[in-house]
Amino acid sequence: MPKAQGYRNNNAPRKRQVQLDEQNPVVQAFRNYATELDGKHDRHERILKLSRDITIESKRIIFFLHSIDSRKQNKPKVLEEAKQRLNKLIDVNFRAIAQELRDQDVYQFRAAYSPGLQEFIEAYTYMEYLNNEDKDSEQSKSISSWTDLQSVMQYQDETPPPQEGEAATEESSDKVVQKFQFFVDPTEYILGVSDLTGELMRRCINSLGSGDTETCMETCKALQQFYTGYISLNCQRARELWRKITTMRQSMLKTENVCYNVKVRGGEAAKCANFDHKPTEETDEGFSIY
Repeated sequence: MPKAQGYRNNNAPRKRQVQLDEQNPVVQAFRNYATELDGKHDRHERILKLSRDITIESKRIIFFLHSIDSRKQNKPKVLEEAKQRLNKLIDVNFRAIAQELRDQDVYQFRAAYSPGLQEFIEAYTYMEYLNNEDKDSEQSKSISSWTDLQSVMQYQDETPPPQEGEAATEESSDKVVQKFQFFVDPTEYILGVSDLTGELMRRCINSLGSGDTETCMETCKALQQFYTGYISLNCQRARELWRKITTMRQSMLKTENVCYNVKVRGGEAAKCANFDHKPTEETDEGFSIY
């Protein structure tokens, strides 16, 4: 006779509940591991949220910088506001991340803040480029290097010293200044600057639409200099950098196409230009990815 559904065999052996000995060294070790992992995951989530805020604000700043129009004469006002917003990110968001990473291995949390850092570098260098593009000397048109950006992200924290009861003197009540920094990874800096070329391409096309052909030429020269420097890097095993260099090449070809139309067609270049030109595979750039 088949057993009814839900029938329970009372003769089956029951599982015994084992009481863990909390004083056991092995149990205590695993308790410590669990606490350490929970703290690491919580810190990763906090850094990830800060990085998202940095990414969103950096994108807004880049969009705001593209509102510069030579016909409106609004460049000084836009640059000043963008600089204040970027400094606020340095003083608030990056400071908070630096506090989270104090006495920690920064490379364990690199994936959490990498997108925000690259987007910030793109916005910061684009602001510097726009601020320095009208200067005469070529040296003054440069953007901040990795060490310059690292020097900006230096912080200090004043904490009261430990006091022993009521025997603390006036000298011991002085605050102790602790210095710390947000570590700017050179690799992240290179990847962030490579994204700058996309904004330069957009500026070139926007300048063509407003009739500022001189800015188109200057932007094209800057893009060519960036691309010349990047293809000299050994990026055979750096897949992300190689992808960005490929995008950079497409941006450079678009700006060259814009400048070609400006030279040939003059004032009607904006109507006749084709910005969808893609590089062919037969083009030899002097290096190979294999």
